Amino acid sequence: MSRHKCSHTFWIANILTLLALSSSQPVQSELKSSLRSQRHHRDVPSTNQPETTTATLLENDPCLSHYCPSGRDCKVREGVPICDCAKKCLPHRSICASDKVVYPSHCHMHSTACHNKRRLTQMNMNFCQKSVKNERDWIKEKLSEELRPKNDSSGLSAAGFSNVQSVLVLPSLNPGDLSNLLNEIEDHYYGRDECSMQEYEVMKDNLLLYNHAKLMSENQSKDYLLSMMFSHYDKNNDEHLEKYELDQVSSEDQDLVNVINLTSGCSLASMIEFDDTDKDNKLSINEFSVAMSKLYSVSVVSLDKALEVNQVSARLGDNVELHCAVTGSPIPPVLWRRHGQDLATLDQEDVKVYGDGSLYLTKVQLQHAGNYTCSATRNPHVVQTHVLTVHTLPEVRVMPKIQSKRPGEDAQMFCHVSGEPFPQVKWLKNDEELKIDEISKKYQIIGNGTSLKIRKIDFADTGAYMCQATNIGGLTRDISSLVVQDQPTPQSPTDEEHRFFAFHDWGISVYDPTTCRLHHMIQGTDIIPGTQEYVCGDHGTACSWGRAVSVSNRYIYASQPTLDRILVVSAVQMAVVDVVGTDKVPVELEKVSHLDQLWLLSWREGNDTGVKTIQVIRDATQKRKHHTVHPEPIDGQFDMVKELFLPYSFQEISHYTYKYGYATHTNQRGLYKLDLENLRYTRSVDLTPQNCVPEQIQFSALYGFVFMECREPVTRKPTGQLVLDYLTDAVISTAPTLFGKPYLSPDSRKLITFDRTPTGATLIVQEIRAHGLDFLFDVKTSLNISDITFYPSQTTHSYDLYASGQNKEDLLFVNLHTGKVEIITGVGIASSTSSWGNTPRPITTAGRFGAFLASPSNHALFIINGQSRTVNCEISAVAKPSHIVWITQKYH
Repeated sequence: MSRHKCSHTFWIANILTLLALSSSQPVQSELKSSLRSQRHHRDVPSTNQPETTTATLLENDPCLSHYCPSGRDCKVREGVPICDCAKKCLPHRSICASDKVVYPSHCHMHSTACHNKRRLTQMNMNFCQKSVKNERDWIKEKLSEELRPKNDSSGLSAAGFSNVQSVLVLPSLNPGDLSNLLNEIEDHYYGRDECSMQEYEVMKDNLLLYNHAKLMSENQSKDYLLSMMFSHYDKNNDEHLEKYELDQVSSEDQDLVNVINLTSGCSLASMIEFDDTDKDNKLSINEFSVAMSKLYSVSVVSLDKALEVNQVSARLGDNVELHCAVTGSPIPPVLWRRHGQDLATLDQEDVKVYGDGSLYLTKVQLQHAGNYTCSATRNPHVVQTHVLTVHTLPEVRVMPKIQSKRPGEDAQMFCHVSGEPFPQVKWLKNDEELKIDEISKKYQIIGNGTSLKIRKIDFADTGAYMCQATNIGGLTRDISSLVVQDQPTPQSPTDEEHRFFAFHDWGISVYDPTTCRLHHMIQGTDIIPGTQEYVCGDHGTACSWGRAVSVSNRYIYASQPTLDRILVVSAVQMAVVDVVGTDKVPVELEKVSHLDQLWLLSWREGNDTGVKTIQVIRDATQKRKHHTVHPEPIDGQFDMVKELFLPYSFQEISHYTYKYGYATHTNQRGLYKLDLENLRYTRSVDLTPQNCVPEQIQFSALYGFVFMECREPVTRKPTGQLVLDYLTDAVISTAPTLFGKPYLSPDSRKLITFDRTPTGATLIVQEIRAHGLDFLFDVKTSLNISDITFYPSQTTHSYDLYASGQNKEDLLFVNLHTGKVEIITGVGIASSTSSWGNTPRPITTAGRFGAFLASPSNHALFIINGQSRTVNCEISAVAKPSHIVWITQKYH
């Protein structure tokens, strides 16, 4: 019997339907062909069949075109198709799952995982200690239950086939026909798997490997092996192999059966199906030899036990070459994988697989860290794992660079350290490590070296104080000089000055956060130099701001959606210096600092409901006339985009660079990967199996993780959090019960997931490690959180969290190291309205050594001292402030 591809789910659904139809209404004619000949056709009509039979069942069923992954069934709720946990599955092939249970099919495993709300993955069968027995009896029992009449002696009710997606019609069945029907179904099920040509070739290769180990000694030829195999299979010695002989060989050798079962649908008798060239239903010695000689070789693959795991360490920016220690005679072709993805198919310049079986990584970044596995192409069970760790030279910054103090005063200097792995931190004076005297307490080191306090200084304390960081990448120092003298030299208290630009209805105001003094005001009615246009459009019109971002503390770009343009504001001159025309309704701005780019997403209409366009401003920090360019279109169209996701521009590790971003389509489960430098799309990422339409994305510099908030299409129902590998776009893990928007700390060491609840909000705090995420703690609050920002920790070289309230005069502070929570009150009520998707109550920080945060309320600006967690000042009479952009002026 020839083999055909056919869905067993479709087949059983047809059988259930035809039983229902044949028992509930008379059928007017017999089928023109047998059941066996019809099993491979969809919607086979009877010439006398009423035309409305199929249409009645299929009418207005959105599930007909809605895909659900394995273990889930499509159901219609309020006219919308959704994927729910499957209640029934048909056996396919027994598989071993990560819970050490053997399931009758992938559907059973995924359905169990769905019901239990945990992830299960397929493992090698050796992983499981038990197996499914009597599977054919199991099938008969389950099918008998399905076919047994429910509440009606005449047959199945219509509810029994509500999810049927196609219809066949059979004559009425007599009671004695049920056993025959079961046999037909069972025969179809066990003939369902097709032995594809690829699987057949793999089976033959496995046969050679198995028989080479069983029948041969060293230095014997492949021809000798083939003659031994043929003689062993030729039971009647007639120099031909027939199906019954091959079946007999299989029945006598269970180890051989296990080898054959590594390929889907194939059996030893498949050789007659594929290689019986004269079509006499048997194989001659010549046909057998030709069939086996097509294979690459007989390669006995091996790997030294001591080489199963290879630890590799590289410095950021190095080139790394990995060699596979899997050997054979002759040397087999090698397959390199990462998170299950074939690296040879990546088509990336920094990841190359060469013909000699080596893997070459160019200028490795932190995203390249992780596991790389290699195995022989035709023997994937012998695997070597290379564990690559990427380290960086520590980065150290101190503040202030120099300070002058009088004798008897106290002095303090601050240090911020970053690096991977995180460095050890020490304070030194004039190249000698400070001696901490607990009695005199002359020196006090805060936290793990974040600051140094010197009490009651005298002239001997003059010197160079060094913050030193050390890890496997090397040693780095930065110096803060202290000068003790009777008449201190007048100087700035720090090496940096922080100011912020506030965007509001009347224009742009520039303030000093320490004194809360207004430095400058750009009126909305000012005329832009070199043009005849007003800053905010028509004279007297209130300003409307989409987004605003700073670029290298030199320029601020602000989108004006109602005017189809972007203003460029000089941070030094505190004036508008350029106007850039854009597509209709420009709103969202993102910068890519290392490429000196500004990316713009235009809505094209007044609300966030349609498709959008992407534009890019290059050389954003350069003093020149700027213009926008479009990246390469998606599928030949510029207006297919729904959202744009770019890596966070502020990186603790300054030498780390991102190469890619992502774009999404409306209600599409997946991503399009963007080459940021070349402004083109490289490939698509299918997230249909995870039922994920990306809502928010965060990029971790450490370990190359991409954290994603997922929702269902159309309904926007949350479907959990997904972790993607930035290098290969492979799905690493899913958390179907973890809902909310992800926020990533600037050092990529903490992930905070913000989930709104009916009574407030929940913040889930996780630590990012090489193996994934470790839960630390969660915070439940009644505060209706509007926005979240990160503030440099005073006790660690990491960050803490501040959150603004939307309908209360409160701010929330969370120490991300200890879990301590505080509430800061008296910061005004948020604006009752917000436009262009802006948060009603944004909150922003001044930078790594900035002491202040700023948050606008309805008609005022509140400046908060982040170190003391108190309100520094309130700036009133500001008309509906919407954005705050910090600028840091450096003096060294």
